[in-house]
Amino acid sequence: MSKPIVWILGTGGTIASKYDAALGGHVAAASTEELIANVPELVAVVDIRAREHSRVNSAVIDTPTVFGLRDTLRAVLVDDAVSGVVITHGTATLEETAYLLDLTVGSEKPIVVTGAQRDFDEKDADGPRNILYAAVIAADPLAAARGVMVCVGGQIHAARYVVKADTLSLDAFSSRDGGKIGMVSKTGVTWFAHPRRRPHLEVNHVKQNVQLVVNTQGANDLLLRACIAARVDGIVVDAVGAGNMNLPFYHGVCDALAAGIPVVVTSRHLAGPPYASKGYLGSLKSVMAHGAIAGGFLSGIKARILLMVALAQTQDRAQLTEIFASA
Repeated sequence: MSKPIVWILGTGGTIASKYDAALGGHVAAASTEELIANVPELVAVVDIRAREHSRVNSAVIDTPTVFGLRDTLRAVLVDDAVSGVVITHGTATLEETAYLLDLTVGSEKPIVVTGAQRDFDEKDADGPRNILYAAVIAADPLAAARGVMVCVGGQIHAARYVVKADTLSLDAFSSRDGGKIGMVSKTGVTWFAHPRRRPHLEVNHVKQNVQLVVNTQGANDLLLRACIAARVDGIVVDAVGAGNMNLPFYHGVCDALAAGIPVVVTSRHLAGPPYASKGYLGSLKSVMAHGAIAGGFLSGIKARILLMVALAQTQDRAQLTEIFASA
């Protein structure tokens, strides 16, 4: 019996990092072929196809490289014989890449993004098992139509909810609000949930100059004023509590909106959406009265990704509000 065909696309990251004596530290250096060769169990599970999309650590990966990955995915997934795709990626910005792909690829086939907390050349590296488990998921017929997923440490998370929660633990990822959607082990895949909130936006580019500004106690409006002066494409304000902010931020947001810059407001906390319950200047209600958009259950990081994609499709506030309401 033929095995499922699964593509493995490499982008770099810790999972591909080797020690560089000249630099005095680790850097993405292992090729996609080396990653695959380090997981001999793969050949018993899937029929592998491989391509190296990039070889960089994810702290320095740029938006054009990530959006180009969308095009690569579409090219390999158009083949009816292909069951799914595994993407190896650095964990630092993995959640952002996963969500951008979830919004823009538009395929029902499983796409699983994985990475590692330990470098390629460590004796107890976690990358090989993460790659194996990601391939098992990508080959599972029940993984279809669940959107882009993240699998690290045996946990399966939906791209929309996943966050990197720990810089050291092998179980590095968690999910806001929705929780993990499954688990994978040597015995196979167990599914807990089927994500429903998955908007698809058909775009041929993204607006890169969208800035995320975090409101903290006593913060001034310096960064917001810089955004206005630079005429950025959009601003996401990661506000406090239920989406509220101090007076300097309130005036900065109002001026940004008056200048025609879309502003989305999220909550900087670990779960829950912003909601308009307060009436004072600086409350979510007060900035929404000037045209700000509530970010719903999205983190500030994910709201920035969605605004980058949405602005490539429309500049209309009503349509942007509808997109965020469905996300």
